Amino acid sequence: MKRWYRNPTATAILKVDGSKVALDSFPRAIRTIKLIRPHFLPATSLEYITPAEMSELERGASEYGLGVKQLMENAGRGVAEFVNSRYGPGKRVCVVCGGGNNGGDGFVAARYLSARSRVTVILLTTPDKIRTEEARENWRALAATDAVLRVADEASALVARSGALAEAEVIVVAIFGTGLKGQAVNEPYATAISLVNGAKGVKVAVDLPSGLDPATGAASRPSVRADVTLALHLPKVGLRGREEFTGEVVVVPIGIRSKPARGQAP
Repeated sequence: MKRWYRNPTATAILKVDGSKVALDSFPRAIRTIKLIRPHFLPATSLEYITPAEMSELERGASEYGLGVKQLMENAGRGVAEFVNSRYGPGKRVCVVCGGGNNGGDGFVAARYLSARSRVTVILLTTPDKIRTEEARENWRALAATDAVLRVADEASALVARSGALAEAEVIVVAIFGTGLKGQAVNEPYATAISLVNGAKGVKVAVDLPSGLDPATGAASRPSVRADVTLALHLPKVGLRGREEFTGEVVVVPIGIRSKPARGQAP
């Protein structure tokens, strides 16, 4: 079955047919667009990628104008567009975020979602401990939206603010990204994951279920058990065969060029 991507800044249509994104036949100006509004693809139609390969592609993306800030914007916007298209606007949405760039993706998603839904953001650290300037900038940007912002850097504070999780119809989980590699999940993250898993709302994981090792698929205790995992660019190898944690895996393009062949530069 053929699916189509439309570039919002040009008239060209980028065709996806089977397992390949047919970009090579398009002019370079089209193939290096920074933002794609996707019709989302099931991960079964695409290949998997290792965390190391993904990091290499992200570093290479800066050479054609996609820095960390733009990648974060594309990722968060793609997450928000998926939530709106799958579940519709006007929902009660809770976005649970860590202090890294995965959390930054969540901040961007919350900014877009707040325009059409009732959004609460729970930050599992203090704002001064957000680890990158790009993520800090997107946290600050939420102050200009209608999103309700909650800081819960301790388990007790998180439990006290857990009403937003219990009431949410959609829970977007952006706690850990590809940086988590098999280590134990500490507080307040462990309590956050347990509360997410126990909530009634549909769980949407950003890039991978928090707690799942992106390289090996090993699951920390606890790990998020998502209904849908939105894999950014390509699903990470650790997601393969881990449906009890990932749920449905859907790919969200973020503008990065295709995975290079082994030994080739991106």
